[in-house]
Amino acid sequence: MMNKKKRFSFLIKERYHLIIYTLKHKGAFLKTERQIRKKNTFSGYLHDVDKIFLYLALWIELKTIQRIHQSYSKHHLNNKLKKTNKDYINTLIDWECARFTKPDKPLNAYQTLMTLYPNYIDIFLPLIKEYLPDQIPNESKNKE
Repeated sequence: MMNKKKRFSFLIKERYHLIIYTLKHKGAFLKTERQIRKKNTFSGYLHDVDKIFLYLALWIELKTIQRIHQSYSKHHLNNKLKKTNKDYINTLIDWECARFTKPDKPLNAYQTLMTLYPNYIDIFLPLIKEYLPDQIPNESKNKE
């Protein structure tokens, strides 16, 4: 069993790596947002900032941080928050940039939609056709 000092040190290192991971993801988000929207937005600059601050709250468990973030972030689909087209574009950007910094998420936005969120095709396929048309296979371009 780890003593308290070693456990605390491990906790700090783990959260430090999560903060770096999140900052890299934020950089990829901003780069992808510039490509898609042709500019960065205020919501883009704030993307996932809450997670960084929550990681600094050592008394909050990591699973709880993830749950809090997903519950209050409009770019996540698994919450009851009312979403606008801007929020859906943020989701699309998040899906697209995840593959650049998250080894466990190698799919592009279209692949993410079709694999993980097929029940959202009506919302996201038109956005992908508008912003990322090269991702759509030829046989799918005529659907809608």
